[in-house]
Amino acid sequence: MKPQTMTQNQIKQVNITYTLGQGVIVSADIPSKSRKGLTHYTRLVIDPIDFTVTNYSCDCEGFTFRGKCWHIETLKKLAFTELKEEIEKMAKEELERERDTLWG
Repeated sequence: MKPQTMTQNQIKQVNITYTLGQGVIVSADIPSKSRKGLTHYTRLVIDPIDFTVTNYSCDCEGFTFRGKCWHIETLKKLAFTELKEEIEKMAKEELERERDTLWG
């Protein structure tokens, strides 16, 4: 299954947040290829230390039935290209904040 090429501009509502105990959360509403006007909420959890994807989900039928979909692959590609610097910056800042909180 080859991921459709999309840019951040074509994907609606991209969010990058950090959750203590989980890591960096990258989520987006990615347009459906088969149904015009429909978007699928897609989410990645990225480890802030080694930048690997530790969890992912999508609300599309493909993910529901197969556990994988092109929306996930599209968001992974976007996260590790166009959003990479922003994700790395957030991870660094949040890890420093955690360290300062724990160790004063």
